[in-house]
Amino acid sequence: MLNLKILRSYKYAVDYSSFKAAAEKLMYSQSTISKHVAELEQAVGFPLFNEGKVQYGLTEIGELTYNYAQHALIAYGHFKEQVKATASRQTVIKIGGLERYLAEMVVTKVVNYQIDHPQVRFDLIHGTSDETLERLRAGKLDMGIIADRMVPADFTSLAIKRESLVLIASCQTYEKILQDASLMKKLPVLIDRKASVIFEYVLKDTNEFAQVIHVEGDLMVVTGVESQMCLGVVSDGCFNPNDYHVLKIYNEAAPIRLIYPEKWEEKNKKLFAESLIRQLQQDFLTPPR
Repeated sequence: MLNLKILRSYKYAVDYSSFKAAAEKLMYSQSTISKHVAELEQAVGFPLFNEGKVQYGLTEIGELTYNYAQHALIAYGHFKEQVKATASRQTVIKIGGLERYLAEMVVTKVVNYQIDHPQVRFDLIHGTSDETLERLRAGKLDMGIIADRMVPADFTSLAIKRESLVLIASCQTYEKILQDASLMKKLPVLIDRKASVIFEYVLKDTNEFAQVIHVEGDLMVVTGVESQMCLGVVSDGCFNPNDYHVLKIYNEAAPIRLIYPEKWEEKNKKLFAESLIRQLQQDFLTPPR
């Protein structure tokens, strides 16, 4: 077997005309050098040294073997330099979206991918669907996960799953509404201030709610509904349906999409995108067996 260790032992033995000197340079035992050379001769099938002695010079086959060893070791050195240079050129892939989308669909996948591709680094950037779209258009993101939005020009998309925008109440509040239906219009309603889709589907052209309280994020809406006498407007994917009652559905089954460029300029980004799409399709779009 012409592995690099054997070839290196042979080259050093020839260069120094001595197994002992080769062993000292390579920090091997002399018996290891002898073993390597014997294995090389067996693999080649011909004697490498005149009269079997390194100090008497090389046979013709020995010369050919020496040239091969020299070229192989040089080529391996160049290969190691190229690997090191490639690994040092990091590709940064930026992915945006709501925190819960990134946590549910992306985090585990990028961690596993980076283990096998250390030259790729990831930035996961939290933002609303509108903020994510704006960053995509401005070239500040490579990919994004958005809800119920049009796909920008020069981008394509994968519909991952669907969510509905709903009005919710806690179990306790729901019991009180059953006793007095007028509470529906009197109770404060918590709404994510950055969710423009709520304005489009809930607040635009309607005065359905007397008291609207704008908060930061779905988590604050759900926490407020759970602990206070109020309602909340959120996507049905961000709460446990066993803990809340859905009072109204607004945009039913709106698509949650992965947005990415139609054409990738960098190979590493394209390879990751293809990997992510395959995994998302497997996780969310493959029917259970």
